[in-house]
Amino acid sequence: MLSVEQLSAVSGLRVGALVLGVSPSPKHRVLLSSYLLNLWRGPEAVREMLVADYRSAIEIGAPARAADLLLVLRQFLDDFPEACLAAGGCLRHQ
Repeated sequence: MLSVEQLSAVSGLRVGALVLGVSPSPKHRVLLSSYLLNLWRGPEAVREMLVADYRSAIEIGAPARAADLLLVLRQFLDDFPEACLAAGGCLRHQ
């Protein structure tokens, strides 16, 4: 899975804006599946949807939802490196 620094670089989010501390669960897989229904729009569009929803959760003061979305975003970018913003795609955690 991507490190926090890698996630920041490829998503366009500041490291300080990332809410951490959630472990993956079946709920996260279901949430990711719902975003993958939009994959026909392209992986970049799905990334943008996830980032927008994450920012909205932060704005409305929903840190648990933001943490869930962050975990889903990390998994999505790990599964679909072509969705990364960074030149050359996501760097895999070695």
